Amino acid sequence: MGSAAPGIRERVLEFLAEYGERGYAVLRAAVDAALSTQGRRGVRLGDFSHREVVARLKAWGIDYNPSMLLRVLERDYGVIETSYRSSNQHWWRFLDLDAVVEALDAYDQGVDATEPPLEGDKEEPLDPETELLRIQIASLDPPGMLEELRRLAAKPRLARTELARLRALAFNELELAARLLRRAEELGYDGPEVELLREALKLASRLSRRLLSAAKLTAQSRRTVIELARTGTELLEP
Repeated sequence: MGSAAPGIRERVLEFLAEYGERGYAVLRAAVDAALSTQGRRGVRLGDFSHREVVARLKAWGIDYNPSMLLRVLERDYGVIETSYRSSNQHWWRFLDLDAVVEALDAYDQGVDATEPPLEGDKEEPLDPETELLRIQIASLDPPGMLEELRRLAAKPRLARTELARLRALAFNELELAARLLRRAEELGYDGPEVELLREALKLASRLSRRLLSAAKLTAQSRRTVIELARTGTELLEP
């Protein structure tokens, strides 16, 4: 990650000092949306959209419309700029994503924006294992995984392709999620993204158990769901 653009880091810290935890949640959700989709195929109209920020906030249990704070970040602090807007979409790009991430990390460490660092002072480096854990969790896109599981859980019956997707989740993303949860416990880290992984595992386990009680599962589908239920239970065990 390169050095932060002059001024943006300080402006982000001022924004966080002004708007506190709600501002932090909105900005972290926007950053997570931008980082989790880097390198993916498909058309994107900016670093993040209003819809993506709302989805992440809801996944973290925050029922809040981020429009006002996103407008403040753009107009008052010059941290983001609109990259696309239509009647039902609004996308932004970060002027310097590295600077924003650096500021969020500094805020996590308790840096006070009202006291600029002395010349020659250096910030205390982040614990590399915890930072790696956060990167690994972001790569799983926990909000997207939760959204997919909720969509599957909302259906009374799953088609064969949907059962196959559920099984793929159990033996890929969810298995990795369980390993990362155990690593988070070892490191004593309990950020909001950790809770997202925990919620995804619990939802998958509940979904598999509900499917097991369905009367019209084919033999093949029942075997798949039984394996999923067993795996989900094992993943949730310490």
